[in-house]
Amino acid sequence: MNNVPTDQLNNNYDDEIDLRELFHVLWDKIFYIGAITSIFSLISIIYALMLPNIYQSQAVMMPMEANQGMSGMLGQYSGMASLAGISLPSESGSKAQEAIARIQSFEFFSNSFLPHIKLENLMAVKKWNQASNTLTYDASDFNSESSQWLRKVPSSQKAYKRYKEIMRIGEDKETSFVTFSVEHKSPFVAQQWVEIIMEQIDQVMRDQDRQTAMKSIEYLNSVTPTVNYKEIQQALSSLQQEQMKRLMMVEANDNYIFKVLDSPLVPEVRFKPMRLLIVILGSMLGMMLSVLGVLVFHYTRKSS
Repeated sequence: MNNVPTDQLNNNYDDEIDLRELFHVLWDKIFYIGAITSIFSLISIIYALMLPNIYQSQAVMMPMEANQGMSGMLGQYSGMASLAGISLPSESGSKAQEAIARIQSFEFFSNSFLPHIKLENLMAVKKWNQASNTLTYDASDFNSESSQWLRKVPSSQKAYKRYKEIMRIGEDKETSFVTFSVEHKSPFVAQQWVEIIMEQIDQVMRDQDRQTAMKSIEYLNSVTPTVNYKEIQQALSSLQQEQMKRLMMVEANDNYIFKVLDSPLVPEVRFKPMRLLIVILGSMLGMMLSVLGVLVFHYTRKSS
């Protein structure tokens, strides 16, 4: 029969005594712990109820790569044209990726988004009244009756920072689907802003490609008469046809960059805040702090 060392028995006994003492200390202060936890819970409830609802409107889109054929055509004939000393305009990269980058840029925000919205709806909204579908503004920032800013009008850069906070855009690498969303205190404003951004990025990219196609046609028309090689003339003629097709697609397609798979809706359910989670975390914090305070007070007094 193995004999357990006396020191080990004493240590086990001491550990058992410590656990019992710990339990008794906490049990003696159970009302104190409960009171502190209740106070934190109440504060968490009040804080959660004071937070305004935030709604998110979202759209799912699929890229329409209408220019892949043109890029391939340019690559096919660029080598042949270089033999004749002609430099053809090159095109590379995904139009969808370019559009995503543009949406997140300050230039797009200041030139294509900000002129189509009210600045106060971006920078000074306090809450949304569901019954009347009206916005209430922060009285210290904006006077809705006179439509005047009470403080300095927010700069474009400050407004852009806010725009970046409420806007989300991402691309699924496997499916190439693009998800775009906007958060706002008003679900109607969130849905409207998603539509504005979708319309404006399509228009910006459309105008850019229209100008590029027209300049390319003018360039090819000016170069073709100077070429003596029949094969290169045929190549330039094919490029002209492709540019005409491209110009036709710019003008004819309703959806030029993205095909909308899921249009933005006016959300009925808030996106955040998660009030229940806030209350749970607040209550847990109160309980942990109260338990820690009881133990620190007990053992500090015991050791003194």
